[in-house]
Amino acid sequence: MSDALARKIRREDLLVELGCEELPPKALDTIREAFYAGVEKGLVKQNLLFDPAGSRSFSTPRRLSVFFKAVAASQPDRDQERRGPELGAAFDSAGKATPAAMGFARSVGKKVSELETVKTEQGEWLYVQLQVPGKTLSELIYPILEHAIKQLPVPKPMRWANHDFSFVRPVHWLIVLHGAEVLEGKLLGQAAGNTTRGHRVHSPGPHPIPAAADYVHVLEEACVIADHDRRRDLIRKKLLEVDENVHIDPVLLDEVNNLVEWPVAIGCTFDQEFLAVPHAALIASMQDHQKFFPVMESGNSGKISNRFIAVSNLESEHLPSVRAGYERVIRPRLADARFFLQQDMKQTLESFSDRLDQLVFQQKIGTIGDKSTRISRLSKKIAEILSIDSVHAERAAFLSKCDLMSQMVGEFPRLQGVIGHHYALASGEDPAVAEAIEEHYLPRFAGDTIPPSLVGQIVGVADRLDTLAGIFAAGLRPSGNRDPFGLRRASLGLVRILLEARLDLSLTRLLALAATELSPQLSIDQALLVDIRNFIVERARNHYREQGFSAELINAAISSDWDTLPDLDSRLRALDAFMGQEAAASLAAANKRIGNILRKSEEDISKVIDTDSFVLDEEHRLFKDITRLEKRLEPLLEDAEYAASLELLAGLRKPVDDFFDSVMVMDEDPTLRANRLALLFRLKSLFDRIADLSVLS
Repeated sequence: MSDALARKIRREDLLVELGCEELPPKALDTIREAFYAGVEKGLVKQNLLFDPAGSRSFSTPRRLSVFFKAVAASQPDRDQERRGPELGAAFDSAGKATPAAMGFARSVGKKVSELETVKTEQGEWLYVQLQVPGKTLSELIYPILEHAIKQLPVPKPMRWANHDFSFVRPVHWLIVLHGAEVLEGKLLGQAAGNTTRGHRVHSPGPHPIPAAADYVHVLEEACVIADHDRRRDLIRKKLLEVDENVHIDPVLLDEVNNLVEWPVAIGCTFDQEFLAVPHAALIASMQDHQKFFPVMESGNSGKISNRFIAVSNLESEHLPSVRAGYERVIRPRLADARFFLQQDMKQTLESFSDRLDQLVFQQKIGTIGDKSTRISRLSKKIAEILSIDSVHAERAAFLSKCDLMSQMVGEFPRLQGVIGHHYALASGEDPAVAEAIEEHYLPRFAGDTIPPSLVGQIVGVADRLDTLAGIFAAGLRPSGNRDPFGLRRASLGLVRILLEARLDLSLTRLLALAATELSPQLSIDQALLVDIRNFIVERARNHYREQGFSAELINAAISSDWDTLPDLDSRLRALDAFMGQEAAASLAAANKRIGNILRKSEEDISKVIDTDSFVLDEEHRLFKDITRLEKRLEPLLEDAEYAASLELLAGLRKPVDDFFDSVMVMDEDPTLRANRLALLFRLKSLFDRIADLSVLS
């Protein structure tokens, strides 16, 4: 289609709004972005032009909207070529059109005399070029919307009235506007119109939308901020205006953003007496149950104050009454937390351990009590490998899950470890033990820190090893998107602890120790241990990709003979630095060539090199350089000085290039050929001690 023809197609903004009952706040962001992506994909697939830069999605608790800038009113017309019957079959001997020719002409809306011919290698044929008009946006938009809605990641779809379809929430109105024109149709039981609804209290409506471009302005006049990003920024601003020491949890901010359409921040207080409760429990109570934002004390004390901020969805004329209401509802929640604390503190943390046998971790591998025993023994062995006192690691691992049976963690599950730390100190445990109980859960999520203390790192490693070994042995390894035991997260956490703490622990040995501790419940054969190791290595691969390392570099390092993750890390970083050198590309190409030669060779390659069989200077020189470098490399490799080792190997560039320029490796003489293959094998083995350069392009 020509540019001139494209400009003739009318283009207007497209607005689609689904007006719903209150949408689930935790899933709303994901649903909104999926809805936008689905409609965008449909427009692109149908070749309906639009301006991506000016397009975006909107959402509030009561609406899901997409706005596409300058959408074409129709598809562009397209040229279509049709080939009919061969000329011999199209006309008889007298030159008259046969039924085949006339039928083809009718099918394309032409007379036989209007048809052209086209010559190919197979013969000459009747031919016509048609211009097929594009379908209109009104014809295509509803199938696009229906498909996009079916693909939404709705957590719990529901039905309403007597409809045979389902959606995340009942839909009460629908807008499908192209410019100022309503594109008529029905979706989710609603006929399309041009009216929306405003704030339930301040300006319920209905409110007409004159044109798609007026959407945001009309809603703001109706006390609804449709732009979720702007609404989130406004909430943050209002919170800080009330108290600059407010603690703004990003997850809570996102959730509150999806609960309000017209945010108003209100400062509140609670009784000072509740500050005796662990501050993590107070924060959890305010955030999890009431969606309130706690306020910290001034300065950098890290302690919570008795102030908090609530975000209301309306501007009340009786603000003191609203504040009193928020303060009234928080009191019983904080009183519950204090009660749980008082009940739990009547006993030591260790006294909860007996009850862990009532909590099944996984049927085939036993209870949480069994797991605590295993990771306690495993932590002791890891500490001994690292040559440190194992008493604290063993004790912390044994107590690490005890707080799961406390009333406080029962009410606030995300406080596991935090409450264990508090109760351990109250029970007289060593501070190092108490800290490790909390730390061993780190990192809890992407970007979180690893355990700061060595004891916490050891227990964190032991816990994740036991989970990985046990779940794999039970035959429940992740498949597709299913990972109910969080093995990918556990594996990535293990990788990060070993890497970032530089724990020089053999991955193979760690898995063998975990298998030994698990053996009374389930046996793990060597093949399964290899599978688990590969699963962990794949997480390491993903970790390095996210850091910006190329897949080739990662593969080259992983293919080497490493067994500890810090060692793998050193190889990868040294290789990354080396590839910036002038000699790197040449040596990588040589290694690739050597790898191909050795792989394609159908004969056994000897490790013995016969110097008397060398006939060319280039063979002698390369052998001498390899022999010389082997001696110099040995101490460097023993100390894992991979960068210095690669610097040394860079000196082989010229002798290797000269060798390949002058020497025919696959010589017809079997003695020469075998000796040259042995020389190349020895050369490649030298590089392979650091990384497999043959996988690099």
